[in-house]
Amino acid sequence: MMPKKSGIIAMVLVVFFAAACQKQDTFPLEPVLTFKSLVAVGDSAVLNMAFTDGDGDVGLGQADTLEPYLYNCFLEYQEKQGKEFKTISLPIPFNFRIPKLNPSGKAKPILGNIRVVLTPTFYNPFSSTDSVRFKVYITDRALNKSNVISTSTLAKPK
Repeated sequence: MMPKKSGIIAMVLVVFFAAACQKQDTFPLEPVLTFKSLVAVGDSAVLNMAFTDGDGDVGLGQADTLEPYLYNCFLEYQEKQGKEFKTISLPIPFNFRIPKLNPSGKAKPILGNIRVVLTPTFYNPFSSTDSVRFKVYITDRALNKSNVISTSTLAKPK
């Protein structure tokens, strides 16, 4: 069964590394993602990514409920068909909300980690493929799109 929106949990772990008295890191204004890991845990999976954002405007508030601010973390589901991965459009997409990471609203560079838990399942159970992966990007409040990363390949549970 494909994941329901209410069953999908996106957790964000953010570590801020900037001391007020030290020289601040500078990053591009658009978010930059780096793939860290994708690990299957039964039918679920945990995706870990690192990110930077030059002005710290990653994240949505609770009042952000309309497009284009409905989601800000987008996963494109891909299945291995032969030797290539093909993007598969699913009835329920893997889109998530990263909460506001800089509540002060002051522009300052941030970096951290994003952890997304794909539950109740990370794969299409109706497909005959045995391997899946994701392409991932995020957007910030200025609608700057990050780079697109590819995850490692996961084997579907048998």
